[in-house]
Amino acid sequence: MRVAVTSGRLAGPLADGLAEAGHDVVRLVEREASGPGERRWDPAAGRIDGPGLSDVDAVANVFEANVWTRWTPAVRDRIRGSQVTGSLTVVSHLEPDGRCQRYANLSATSFHGDRGEVVLDADSGVGRGWLAQSTAAWEAAARHAPVPTVLLRTPVVLGVPGGMWERRKRGLLAGRMGHGRQWRSWIHIADWVTATIFLLTGRHEGPVVIAAPQPVREADFVAALARAHGRRPGLPVPEALLRASFGPDLTAEVIMASQRIVPQILPVELGFTYRFGGLDAALADVV
Repeated sequence: MRVAVTSGRLAGPLADGLAEAGHDVVRLVEREASGPGERRWDPAAGRIDGPGLSDVDAVANVFEANVWTRWTPAVRDRIRGSQVTGSLTVVSHLEPDGRCQRYANLSATSFHGDRGEVVLDADSGVGRGWLAQSTAAWEAAARHAPVPTVLLRTPVVLGVPGGMWERRKRGLLAGRMGHGRQWRSWIHIADWVTATIFLLTGRHEGPVVIAAPQPVREADFVAALARAHGRRPGLPVPEALLRASFGPDLTAEVIMASQRIVPQILPVELGFTYRFGGLDAALADVV
């Protein structure tokens, strides 16, 4: 199968996984293309260089915006706008009767918002808050695709540079954040890649939570991270300090948000097997 993969933090691991599985990969890059395996795209302008997506069998859009900054009005517009326009750029290059008949669009478990102790899965519905609504708009853009589409609701991915995982290895976020009772959902990068390929080459449509089956409390996540590094946990960080450092909105909707996600579609309905189902094994591998 020939698969186009857009730019993004997860693009490299996914492209490598697809190639290792025997698929032909076309990388959509935001610079001048170098070689037949690359093709330039401009997600903000809605352009993909010829032949667009007419010569691929499937597309994995993993383009995303960085939310780890203070959410000023301009930042909010940039985050929502870039994710929506990125998805619409891909969607506008798909044809209902074209060669490409499979589309996977990255999403995030932030769709569900802060839900406390409620056990969540893909059918739990959109949560409250700006980030949840922004993620819903991201998914809504992808749903305009004229071909079968799967939405990849993704939590923290362990082992990927540039995400929340890296921010927690050292510095302010190395310790327990706030009271530590909030639930954390996560997945190892190897399982995320395998699950994405599994969904991309399958027939399931709609949202799927790509998370490990064992969410943990924030305090337990920090303890496991310290064990993996062979050191003591960092000092606890009061919520007031988090608000001063990252702003009240990001603190409430990302850092202190609780998401107790226990996926059903992947392991139960589709029979997907995780390589790293437990946090200790996952962290030991990436550390």
